Amino acid sequence: MKTLQSPIKKALQSHDIKTLQSSRPQRNIKEMATPEKANPLARSLEELKSITADGRSTVLKSTNISRVHRERLIANGFLEEIVKGWLAVNSRPGTRRRVDDAWSTVFWEFVESYLNDRFGSDWSLSPEGTVSFLSGQRSVPTQLVVRSPSAGNEVLNLPGGTSIFFHRTPVPESASYVDGMRVMSAEDALCNLAPNSWRSLETDVVSVLGSIRGSSSMLRNLLSEGRSVIAGRIAGALRTLGRTKDAEDVVSAMHSAGYAIREENPFTENAALQAAAVKVGVHPAATRIKLLWAKMRDDGLKVFDLECRKISDNTAYMESVDERYVSDAYNSLSIEGYYVSEELIERVRSDSWNPDSNADDWDRRNALAARGYWLAFNAVKDDVYKIISGAASAPLLWQRHQEWFRQMFAPSVTAGLLKPHELAGYRGHPIYLRGSKHVPTPHGSIPDALDSLFACVSEESDPRVKALLTPFLFTYIHPFHDGNGRIGRFLMNALLAEGGFLWTIVPYERRKEYLACLESASQQEDIQPLATLLRELVSSPPPPRPTETAYVPWGKQ
Repeated sequence: MKTLQSPIKKALQSHDIKTLQSSRPQRNIKEMATPEKANPLARSLEELKSITADGRSTVLKSTNISRVHRERLIANGFLEEIVKGWLAVNSRPGTRRRVDDAWSTVFWEFVESYLNDRFGSDWSLSPEGTVSFLSGQRSVPTQLVVRSPSAGNEVLNLPGGTSIFFHRTPVPESASYVDGMRVMSAEDALCNLAPNSWRSLETDVVSVLGSIRGSSSMLRNLLSEGRSVIAGRIAGALRTLGRTKDAEDVVSAMHSAGYAIREENPFTENAALQAAAVKVGVHPAATRIKLLWAKMRDDGLKVFDLECRKISDNTAYMESVDERYVSDAYNSLSIEGYYVSEELIERVRSDSWNPDSNADDWDRRNALAARGYWLAFNAVKDDVYKIISGAASAPLLWQRHQEWFRQMFAPSVTAGLLKPHELAGYRGHPIYLRGSKHVPTPHGSIPDALDSLFACVSEESDPRVKALLTPFLFTYIHPFHDGNGRIGRFLMNALLAEGGFLWTIVPYERRKEYLACLESASQQEDIQPLATLLRELVSSPPPPRPTETAYVPWGKQ
């Protein structure tokens, strides 16, 4: 799946104004019909660059740019209205509007800018919004509730069927900024959650509750306001999650202060089954991954129920992997939006790819992607052989997945398109998925989330569960700036090999279905559509070798 950094940053920092102009569909640029008419748009783009901190901001108030520049940029698709008085930058104008097709890339920046402009610092997210945000959940909510004493109890409708409700109520003293959002403290938020939110936001709540050591910080809130009913709910939640001592401390402290409390389990029945996944004091992002694994494991096995088998001939198995390379490379790269052909793939594989003598081989992103895929594929093959020869998959894949990434993008470093340091470690910035509501794990939480993921792989005994959940959760985290989908599918096949299954290809023709399955798993925590698809693909012959690319440009899918 294609990923997006800050779009204006890419457009205005990575390209000069002429590049931006030439990249625009000509039918949409009325002012660029002749060279002498290009200058006004260039001046407008320069103005936009200057007022968006050299492209680091992608949301602005309409009043921050002059009417002439604003109207020109809107007419040419570089600015789009979010709501009256607020605009979003679109660095790739065309047939799709950014605020419609990639609203998740705009939402949180708009919320931060709009709320700070309207309320200063006198606002915070609601308890529910705080818990979700602190848990690392960055998907765009259908409705975000914001508290402020200056609010008017009104709704602001936004693109994508989303909205903000402004609740007129005081902001707690504990409110502070976290990643641009003013949120309540975790303790304040948990003590103010509506009863039904403990169930509807169960994964978020358990993740945040698990990050709090002991009960003292919550007791200060409960005792200062005499909140006996809420104390019973929190004690019940702690006990359900196996934190018996903390639950008893809450009950005893409330009794000592003269309050009678009645414990209740505020969670669904599933929470007790997930208690083993919760470790006290760990980052919420790590707990979230453990919870998703625990929740999805059995549901996935109900569908992906093929019998594992033992590979009797390792050499023959690896030959079958080689036989599927061309089809695999073609389909995997096409899913990611690359334009590749069998001829290009074969030239790369046969070492006849020669950018020094053939200028077309530097063409550009497609050839570099094909070359990188070949290098990564060979690295993966080495590790697959180790796994079918008896190596433990979890420590091997934990150690090797970054090497796959480095191989995949080594040609781009050689070509000067990437700097060597960009292949070191994980991304250090937010990332967005065009066309998806899912927003990947915040970059500061990636190491904790990946530690948790590979711990799950290590603790899991069933290769089918590993092959289903590992690639999904890897792409859910999205640790790299690019290549996450390809590496996720490499992980899938390495773990399918552990179960004795053949190398499996996701056909480009089923791209929309595949992405819809990932969306269902990330947004509804429903893994069964993805499990159904994987079972079918594993059971079916691989797609035929391509005769020509089926790639369709992004705007026409």
